[in-house]
Amino acid sequence: MELRMNVTENGKIYGKWQIAENTWCITDHWKNFIYLLIGEEKAVLIDTGSGEGTLRAVVEEITDKPVMVVNTHGHFDHTGGNSCWAEAWMTEEAAVHAKEPFGPLHKAWFDSKSYPDYKIRFLKDADVIDAGKRQIEVISIPAHSEGSIALLDKNTRYLFCGDELESGQVIWIVRNEAISLQEMAKIHKKNMEKLLARRKDYDLIWPAHNGAPLYPDRYLKDYIALDEAIIQGKQKICQDTAGFGFPADNQAIDNPFRGYGQLFRAEEGCAAVVYAAGKSVYHNN
Repeated sequence: MELRMNVTENGKIYGKWQIAENTWCITDHWKNFIYLLIGEEKAVLIDTGSGEGTLRAVVEEITDKPVMVVNTHGHFDHTGGNSCWAEAWMTEEAAVHAKEPFGPLHKAWFDSKSYPDYKIRFLKDADVIDAGKRQIEVISIPAHSEGSIALLDKNTRYLFCGDELESGQVIWIVRNEAISLQEMAKIHKKNMEKLLARRKDYDLIWPAHNGAPLYPDRYLKDYIALDEAIIQGKQKICQDTAGFGFPADNQAIDNPFRGYGQLFRAEEGCAAVVYAAGKSVYHNN
């Protein structure tokens, strides 16, 4: 019955494929990437998407081990499926809005699961998750969201970075507190430099949206260069906001970010960010 919940008139909600030994990528038609890392004692599920259908049924097709849900940050397109499990792990900052759906449809999906009151447990920088002969390090990189973390899997030498780095664009709009564009760029640059300093520890970067994996040397350096250009007020602003996974200004579709004011897109090599005029970020509520 649960598997049938994952089928709509357009086909299956979720797709899955193996990316390394005991390591899977699960995706939905909202362009979210969810990662399942299976150790000898338990599996670690990195993010849970928006909550459509039942992600748990997909995970249980792959493994029968206990599942530890870990969220890279607290935006609902990463926490919506948490209510399939009794608890989830995230940073204290991520927990502020983790249970707040984007709208009525997301709320209906969330409330329909077994654990809408799931327990939140906290992670912090430098924590190590032991899945049983598989260790995953928590690296704090808050910019896109105050609660953002990257997860370094020492078995595969993969770095899972959530929304702080990606091939389409990093969105600098929705946070708990609004800060200036330049301050946002300074924080993001510091985080990218932190990941670059750990470069010897991983081979590939796996983001949560649009394209994966990413080649670290090119993307980290391009994002650092873009951050620096924004700090100096010298960023290259595109003609419109169009990007892979992000609509153009003039498209007659419902852009969920349009309510945040005039949007801009800046690019440098493989790096791109979308931000709003005035303050770069705004409250979720």
